[in-house]
Amino acid sequence: MTAVTDGLDMAAIGLLLRQRHAETTGQVGRLQAQAASMRGSHYAGSGDAADAGTVALEAAEQTMVTMALQEQLVRLQAAIDRLDSGTLGACGRCGEQVPLTRLQVMPWATHCVPCQSIVDRHR
Repeated sequence: MTAVTDGLDMAAIGLLLRQRHAETTGQVGRLQAQAASMRGSHYAGSGDAADAGTVALEAAEQTMVTMALQEQLVRLQAAIDRLDSGTLGACGRCGEQVPLTRLQVMPWATHCVPCQSIVDRHR
């Protein structure tokens, strides 16, 4: 496998990855704090049954968003690891270079577009 060799472009991709990782980490922390606060107010006995239902629904929604963000963190960290090892930008299926434009949009991409289509069909 080869990786993207343009150091300047990879530096920009690396910066983007690290920024998105930091932003996503912050979002997860804020959502977890909000969920804890909501659970605390629910357990304090405030409100009626409708309030409790609303709190439960909002907590469930925040849990789903948090889980999605945590999955995103895993993809971002894996991409940072590939960047650090020099393999970011190499397609995991064919070994060809993933287009830089794809990496700019999805810096965690592990496949070129043709191979991603094949992978998606086999899911």
